[in-house]
Parts: sequence; structure tokens; C-alpha cells
Amino acid sequence: MRVMAIDYGERRTGLAFSDLTNTLVGDAFTVEERDAQRLAQRIADECAAREVGTVVMGLPRNMDGSEGESAQNAREIGALLEEAAGLPVE
Repeated sequence: MRVMAIDYGERRTGLAFSDLTNTLVGDAFTVEERDAQRLAQRIADECAAREVGTVVMGLPRNMDGSEGESAQNAREIGALLEEAAGLPVE
């Protein structure tokens, strides 16, 4: 099973997939989607197509270490993705 890493952004979201040995990034690209439901479904489809077993979501923090709006948005996308893909999002 592969690992997928997500760098969520309001305009573009970066996706990176490990190789089968989970040693190197095998593929990486961005997805342009502003609608949260459609983005979660698109990512879930990529998980299924690439046999992803682990999902890791980047969590942006403010300079003081606190969580702001971007972190909250990433958590919301993570929750939608867990529902759509049936995988836990770390």
C-alpha cells in the first residue's frame, strides 16, 4: 500500500504518492478545485486508483504555533476525505 501526502490550499491542493516501497515519492501533482466536497471525492478517487493505505494531511500553523483558518480548513477537508475514502487521515 502507498502513502499519500496532502498539502491543502484554497485554490490548489498538492498530492504526493509514495512508491510501493514507501521510500520515495513516485508521483506528485496539484489539483485545482475550490469545492470541498468535490475535492474530497477527487482525492478519494486517487486513493482508490493508486492503492493508498495511509493518508497524511499537512496542518499549517501560525508563526506562534497556533492554528488559524487554514488549519481549520485542512481539518475539514480531512474529515470529508475520511468519509469519502474510508481511510483515516493523519
